[in-house]
Amino acid sequence: MKQRGATLTSVIVIIFLVGFFTTLIFKIGPHYLDNRIIGGAISQVGESGLEGQSNREIRGKIADFFIINNIRDVNAGQVKIERSKQGVTINLDYEKRIEMFGNVDVVLKFTNRYDGAELTH
Repeated sequence: MKQRGATLTSVIVIIFLVGFFTTLIFKIGPHYLDNRIIGGAISQVGESGLEGQSNREIRGKIADFFIINNIRDVNAGQVKIERSKQGVTINLDYEKRIEMFGNVDVVLKFTNRYDGAELTH
């Protein structure tokens, strides 16, 4: 009779792969969740009516969202605000470097943009 089942080598490989992907999820996942909050904050501030507000006031509103939602890795001072006849554009591009294993790092690039000019057309 032949027995079938997992060999010790295949069990070790499966455990390694599960551990690797679990580590990826726990190290990278929170940064993607933070970016969703950041994108939502920029959109919400942009849609709240920016006419007559200074750049400092706009950054202050964004900074308040960051404080309320416990966003610590990104500074509201990094927000770029551009004004044109069509409207106000808010940009926040940033990178996050995460140490994975030993000398292996992962760099995440995020781009968040609110374009008031596109909404007016």
